[in-house]
Amino acid sequence: MKKNTWTMLKMGVVGCVVVVGVSASILPVASVASADTAVTIAATTASVPVVIKEIVLTSKSTDLTTNIKVPQLTGMLDTKYQDELNDIILSQANKDIASWEKDAAKAAAAAKDNGYTYRPYGLTIIYTLKSDGTAHPSGVVSLTVTTYGETGGTGMPRVDTYNVLNAAAAQRVTLQDLLGADYKATIDAGVIAKMDEDPQYFFKDQFKGISSEQGFFVEKGEAVVVFPKYAIAAGVAGSPEFRFSLPADLIIKPNPTPLPGTDKVKVELTTSDVEQNADGYSLVPFRKVAEGLGYTVKWNQDTYTAELSKGAQWTSVSVGKDSYFFAKMAPVALGAAPVILNDSLYVPTKFVSDILKAEVTIDSTGIHIAQ
Repeated sequence: MKKNTWTMLKMGVVGCVVVVGVSASILPVASVASADTAVTIAATTASVPVVIKEIVLTSKSTDLTTNIKVPQLTGMLDTKYQDELNDIILSQANKDIASWEKDAAKAAAAAKDNGYTYRPYGLTIIYTLKSDGTAHPSGVVSLTVTTYGETGGTGMPRVDTYNVLNAAAAQRVTLQDLLGADYKATIDAGVIAKMDEDPQYFFKDQFKGISSEQGFFVEKGEAVVVFPKYAIAAGVAGSPEFRFSLPADLIIKPNPTPLPGTDKVKVELTTSDVEQNADGYSLVPFRKVAEGLGYTVKWNQDTYTAELSKGAQWTSVSVGKDSYFFAKMAPVALGAAPVILNDSLYVPTKFVSDILKAEVTIDSTGIHIAQ
């Protein structure tokens, strides 16, 4: 294995930008107009690379100017996974447009009420296909989507990263796949070493180690770990990136196909895990169920929204909102909204059966879930 090396890069940031959040994608917004523009990323080392079809989105609002180019992957072997992933990326862009249209409308109204000239907000979404699946490590497709908005203030862009193994049954690629079981220790050591090398840029006391959902991409035989602007360094450093060399003989093997009858994951809930709301609906702990079924959970404290993902599968739930969906399905009501109980998020049992499509069995001992 080659010795891991790292270098920090500084990403250029357009002036006058504000924070647009760190959430994943959500449902498309009907008010957004779109037009397809075909763009091909040329192959460099093989005849069958994954390429990009670009979708240009625009806003109907005169209060918001846009420069939005949304990538849609084509050429993956697993077309179902490809469609799900493309839907996630496109849905996130639509969500961002809707959010910025709302904020821009409020700012325009405030300007009119106070008698000053309103300068339209701006929203930009750009992307880079870092790896088309033909370079080392072969089969890894890596994509970054950068979102930032202009209001006249300062802030930071959001960089979403997508890393997928282009196989007959596509799967998400993780840092552990690339750097081994000790990837956290390896990356933490590299980040700290760079901080010590350039202490004038970094806030070493703010670095508590990488998270399990650390953003990264693959490029030119390296895993590139990305941090949000201001997270661990001064604004002049942009969005810091740290490069780690990958083993020359690295091969990422597709996950084996489970034998019939052995592929189900089970979660057991006791009666003490289950709550009931005033209308008699049974509620179960969202995180315990989701993580038990192999999903990753992210909590957004600002919006009281929890996001759930596994591979290209994704959904989100919001406290107090009886509206649920999964992947491309239309939102449905289940009769009960998510609630916070004892500092934990609870969802109706029907979320597990009707939305996640898991098998749910209820008896005197509790709730038994299999997927």
